[in-house]
Amino acid sequence: MSILVLPWPWRKPDGPPVVPCFLPFAGCRTRCLYCAQHLQTGRPSEADPSAALDACEAMLEERLARGLPPAEAAFYGGTFTGQAEAGLALCLARAERWLASGLASCWRCSTRPDCLSRDMLRRLGNAGCRTVELGIQTFGAEPLERSLRGYGPDCARQAMGLVRQSGLVLGCQLLPGLPGSTPEGFLEDVRESCALGADFLRFYPCLVIRGTGLAKLWEQGRYRPWDMETAVETLARGLALAGAVPVARIGVAYEEELGQSVLAGPWDRDLGTRVWSRLALRTLEQAAGTGGRERRLARAWLPRRMQGFLWGQNGENRQALAAAGIVSSAVAWTAADEIRLAFDEECLP
Repeated sequence: MSILVLPWPWRKPDGPPVVPCFLPFAGCRTRCLYCAQHLQTGRPSEADPSAALDACEAMLEERLARGLPPAEAAFYGGTFTGQAEAGLALCLARAERWLASGLASCWRCSTRPDCLSRDMLRRLGNAGCRTVELGIQTFGAEPLERSLRGYGPDCARQAMGLVRQSGLVLGCQLLPGLPGSTPEGFLEDVRESCALGADFLRFYPCLVIRGTGLAKLWEQGRYRPWDMETAVETLARGLALAGAVPVARIGVAYEEELGQSVLAGPWDRDLGTRVWSRLALRTLEQAAGTGGRERRLARAWLPRRMQGFLWGQNGENRQALAAAGIVSSAVAWTAADEIRLAFDEECLP
């Protein structure tokens, strides 16, 4: 009998729950080809962040009234560090107030690589910021240019370096499927993000959304988004490459208005589950085939946090898993963070 032990990378994100403050298009100097933040966030674009700040504060106060521990406030949408001074100063002052009053335990922001400097990062840190998420999207020069990002790969690399040097937690958002991108290009983006020190990643597959420049290209037949199978398989490979670097989210958060405006692309509110299920299938298929077909899988000890992904949506993984010798009767669930497979006729006690 032989035992094969493998890691399983999925885990719940560390840290407190997040309460978002959505600032669609705030601080954005250009409009990227694919962007429709007002639909993705469910909030209108507003020059004054006061209403968004008030909404976030109300959610933080509600948590406190219910006896819940302080959450992490998160400034999402737009380019946080690109805002006009009045808007940025208001956001920082409000965030500092939330920390001082105990409404929030920390806060984070999302911004573009070309809107960062050492001075800005120092200012964020002094105001209590713990995490900076960068909309890297890709390190590919052609996709960046065709998507109208307005900067090149070196800018993205330098921005990641600045965040690392600041001591803040670094998040990296990738957008696979942009015009000119390929699955292999996305996998290289994952490799580079990890090599440059990302503490966590987010995968947001490119969607064709009504009213964007990308929608016009799609309607003209000049852009073809990834189909669902390409997206699921490629993102699963990206998860495997990320390894110990957590992937905090796969796919944009579901908003009804957004769903009604998606014209094409891998749109599925359960995309993350499908991708993790595909990784589970590929991991076990490969492991069961290690050493040659003469070996028979006798038993599988799998982490409980894999339980929701193993069989796939509507049991779509069952047939392929059964061909690899993995059936319900052979599986035991454990509290461990690893996969253990026993081969041949014997089983562990």
